[in-house]
Amino acid sequence: MVVTKVVTIPSAIECTEITELECDDTELVDELPDYSCLADDEIPKVRMRMTKQPINQSIHCNREGFWASRFKAPIRKNTMTGVGCRARIYAKFDREKHDWVLLKVELNHSHPCSTRKAAHYHENRELTMHAKCIIEINDEAGIRPNNTFLALANEVGGPSNLGFSEKDVRNYISSRLQSTNVNADIKEMLNYFMRMKELNPNYFYTVNINEDNKFTSAVWVDARCRASYKYYGEVVSFDITYSTNRHGLPFAAFIGVNYHGKSTLLSCALLGSKENPSFEWVFTQWLECMETTPKGIITDQCKSMFGAIKKVLPNTRHRWCIWHITQKIHNKLGGYSRFKELNAELKHIIWNSKSVKDFEDHWAEFIDEFNLHHNRWLSDLFEDRHMWVPITSLVQFVHEFDNVLGTKGQKELEDDVADSRGLIPCSTRSAIER
Repeated sequence: MVVTKVVTIPSAIECTEITELECDDTELVDELPDYSCLADDEIPKVRMRMTKQPINQSIHCNREGFWASRFKAPIRKNTMTGVGCRARIYAKFDREKHDWVLLKVELNHSHPCSTRKAAHYHENRELTMHAKCIIEINDEAGIRPNNTFLALANEVGGPSNLGFSEKDVRNYISSRLQSTNVNADIKEMLNYFMRMKELNPNYFYTVNINEDNKFTSAVWVDARCRASYKYYGEVVSFDITYSTNRHGLPFAAFIGVNYHGKSTLLSCALLGSKENPSFEWVFTQWLECMETTPKGIITDQCKSMFGAIKKVLPNTRHRWCIWHITQKIHNKLGGYSRFKELNAELKHIIWNSKSVKDFEDHWAEFIDEFNLHHNRWLSDLFEDRHMWVPITSLVQFVHEFDNVLGTKGQKELEDDVADSRGLIPCSTRSAIER
């Protein structure tokens, strides 16, 4: 992975800090510039390649190699191109000293550089507290952002002396307005929760606040949902496929199935993110409300959700929703020439396998027939088949057969009751029918 960041080298080495500056072709020069004598804040911008466990690091100029921007000049004005710049720094982590050691430093660039524009690069632009106060006051007074920017520029002797641009002023106003709208929506939501709690003490809600006292997640369950869970809560579905709202919070729903085979809502939640801690918090609060754990839970293939369920609901049987899996077939296998035949065969195997061995045998034949041995998605599905394959075993068949017999017996009893209220007319006058 390639990232660009400010890199700090230990103070024991002569080069103390490498600050990001941008390279810009401002004028032509005959010889390569030497920046070994420049101040710390004048060294041009670099790119750093990082690994998960940093041991050996190489810091390169962002114009190394030979490449061109994928954007055409009329579309993007500040296009960047690689010119084979050799400026770089190699560093190695000394395990004994627990410190970084520079192995090679090459600060000579193969292209002109500009340090005068450093303050105007995105990485170095920042609004001061004074500027933020002026922007907020002027915005509330209805003063246009460009006039606010000119006023701030006049205070310091011109726009070039400011550490930000007019675009930064507009962005700050937009972000502040959005933050205000978020706070208003959160306040209204909490007021709604409190009103519902006053109307019905069985109404449950809880809100998660982070270290900065900002709203992140919420779980709420009304009295009807809590009552429904007692009847239909043995197996629940946790669905997060709904669209996120304008504040970027994914909506999630706990759903059960009633005796009529219809979906019934059991709880709702707003997730701070789709990471493991967010799911753990939601499941923990939901379990505290319902007081009993479900026997089974159905979700999509989210890895973070899998870890959260394993931790918070260790005794609950977790399975993946087949609908979510079958919806991916077209995206994962749609490029094959025999897709229609392949799709029909795959669904037939999924829904009509009578045993584990039957499924595995048909799966192997399916992979061989369509030459899908190197398809990573199918390989992963087969490895995790215990999470989603609906095997119709003999025991299940017996239970289903008993249910059918029970239904037919009930129907016969109802017919007997109906017949006992009157006489069945004979179709002929034969004595046998009488």
